[in-house]
Amino acid sequence: MIGRLLHFDALKVTFRELKLRRDPQCPVCGENPTIFAPIDYDQFCGTRDDASVPGISVQELKRKMDAREAFELIDVREPFEFEIARIDGAKLIPLGEIPERADELHREQTFIVHCHSGRRSAQAVRLLKQRGFANVYNLEGGIDAWSDFIDPTVPKY
Repeated sequence: MIGRLLHFDALKVTFRELKLRRDPQCPVCGENPTIFAPIDYDQFCGTRDDASVPGISVQELKRKMDAREAFELIDVREPFEFEIARIDGAKLIPLGEIPERADELHREQTFIVHCHSGRRSAQAVRLLKQRGFANVYNLEGGIDAWSDFIDPTVPKY
């Protein structure tokens, strides 16, 4: 598909192929490029673990729950995902709502944040840390790991 774009119209169930030309003025791929820095796609797309995001294993979360330690479990998935599977006691705050709902949370409290696999929750941890929350941890592997290692009755999707 180099130099071409495939357009699919789902309402009409039709395909169109469009030819694309490179812009000679493009700062990346043009005749006189001015941008040379390679993009780290793993970091950009969130596919690499970020050492700046503190994490906690599902086993450690289970231990904290059993010991009745003080923390709040935040689920940053979407409501439809929360309906499919959830960890008991989790509070649903979808990732997109974290910026405006962060004031609902007490900054001095400990938070463990989870999602489906751990990527969205890592973003939420970064957002909360930027807003001054100190004790925020990402649940490594998310609810999938919880289902795999702690409670197999929690549905996987």
